[in-house]
Formats: sequence, structure tokens, C-alpha cells
Amino acid sequence: MRFKRYELPFAYSMMTAARRIRPRRDGGYLFEQYFLYWTAFNNIYTTISNIKGCQTQVKKNTDGSVVTIPNGNVNIPDVALVSEGDQMYLALDEFKDDLKHALIIHDSTKYFLNRVPFWQGAKIEYDHIGQRVNGVINVNYTSDRKYPVWSPIDIQYYQEYLENPENHEIKDFLARQIIDLLYTIRMNLMQGSKKLDDANDIKVVENALPLLELIVNSFIR
Repeated sequence: MRFKRYELPFAYSMMTAARRIRPRRDGGYLFEQYFLYWTAFNNIYTTISNIKGCQTQVKKNTDGSVVTIPNGNVNIPDVALVSEGDQMYLALDEFKDDLKHALIIHDSTKYFLNRVPFWQGAKIEYDHIGQRVNGVINVNYTSDRKYPVWSPIDIQYYQEYLENPENHEIKDFLARQIIDLLYTIRMNLMQGSKKLDDANDIKVVENALPLLELIVNSFIR
């Protein structure tokens, strides 16, 4: 599924803006580019979701009447939302095998596979039950370094995939993990700490951006 400019004018606009940003010594331009490319991806996955009929629905009572929520002197319809995760996974269904493979074997994915995340200035190599932690910490969901919430790249599945790239089940699983990791980075930047920690690590964004670019460019003519 590829889109022309008139179908995704907002995504094309974000990509144009991202490409105009020039590197600076402070590395902050990477954050700007990431936001712009993610906004383009957002335009892509919400459009795919709409095409597939996965849209917000008005809630109704058993008698067919619309459920409403009072807001002062007016009543607003209550709705069942489509989660952003569901929309992203619908877009993931449109990823070609070549794109999934390129994402998995990319040097940036290997970086996250081997990365030891940190939180509040301290590295977290293992969690409380001895699991090796890699990828990125979900800063907004983590409150104790013994119990980190993180988006991993599965080491065992990664090795198995390198040995057998024709394993479509593992290919799909790892591609989904990469999407989840990129989304966590986006959430960290928007909702996480504004100090320099796992939410604002320039090296993280530097490695995440090429993966996001691969995805966005795959849907753009």
C-alpha cells in the first residue's frame, strides 16, 4: 500500500520539513526530525485504519439510542475509540516482507538489541527476576528500577531469525517489537522526563530515526 501526495498531503509536508532540518552540534535536530517523521507515520496509520473501516464508533444503548455524557448544559455522545496501537498494527499488516527484513537486520535494531537502558541516571541491565533488559525503558510507566517497563528486542528470536530469515512468524513478531519500541521512544519524548535520561537520549533517537524513515518512505511514492 503506497500513497500519492494528494492522499497524504500532511505526511508529505512533514517529510519535506524533516529533510530541511540541518545537523547541529547539540544533536537536538534529531528530536525535531523524529517528531516530524512520527507525525507523518501517524497520518499513514490513521489513514490505513480508516480505509480498513477501523474507526471511532458512537456508543448505543440496547434500545438503539445514543449514549451521551453530560457536559454542563449539553450532552455529548460517548464513543468507543480505536487505540493508537490497533491503528499501528493495521499499518504493520501492510508492511512488505522486504521492509520487515530491512528493519530487523538494520544496524539500529542491533544497537537496541545490545543496548543497556538507563533510568534516572542509572543503567538497568537486569530486572528483579534476572531478565536481561535491552531496548528502551518506558519512562512514563516505570517507577522502580527493580521493576522496569521496557520495549525489548527479543534476543533469542533475533538470533533464530538470522539463522532462518524465512520464518515468517518470527519476522512478524520482531517487526511488531520494532514498532512498539519506536512508539515507546515517541511517548518518552512527549510524556517522559525533560532531563537527559532514557527519554531524551540523543543516541536512542539517532538510531530510531533511520528505522522510522524506512517505514514512512515505504508508504510514500
